Amino acid sequence: MDDFVNRTDELDRLHRLFESESAELGVVYGRRRLGKTRLVKQALEDRENAVFYR
Repeated sequence: MDDFVNRTDELDRLHRLFESESAELGVVYGRRRLGKTRLVKQALEDRENAVFYR
């Protein structure tokens, strides 16, 4: 699989949402085949309590 590059801003935003003390909703949207699923999986990679349903 290719390296995951050029998505640091998006990853940082998702990590801030995960660490927030309040309930928040994050919506990942865009055209197809841009890596939305890969972005979310990458953001959840090191989180032990994360569950990903597709």
